[in-house]
Amino acid sequence: MFCTKCGVEMTDQDRFCARCGQQAGGATPPPPPHAPREPLTRDMANKKIAGVCAGIARHFGWDVTIVRVLFLAGILLHGFGVLAYIIGWVAMPSNPAGVRAPSQSAA
Repeated sequence: MFCTKCGVEMTDQDRFCARCGQQAGGATPPPPPHAPREPLTRDMANKKIAGVCAGIARHFGWDVTIVRVLFLAGILLHGFGVLAYIIGWVAMPSNPAGVRAPSQSAA
């Protein structure tokens, strides 16, 4: 028996190709499902001012300190950080303190 992807010879007992990992019989394993992201809301449980940086960090899975440093750099270097924070404060809905926002279903 030969691998249908790379052509390497396989024994009848092999379930996967030793070279490329192709499943015997030509079927590839399905990709792992993607975990849905948290909705973009202001994180009132981890807020310092209005929860904008904490909400952005939670939504993208980043460290909140990095997001806060980026906003601070935007404020000090160009001044647009203040405007971006105010827009986020107004546009992002808040979730109650300590309550996780419901995850969106992928179906």
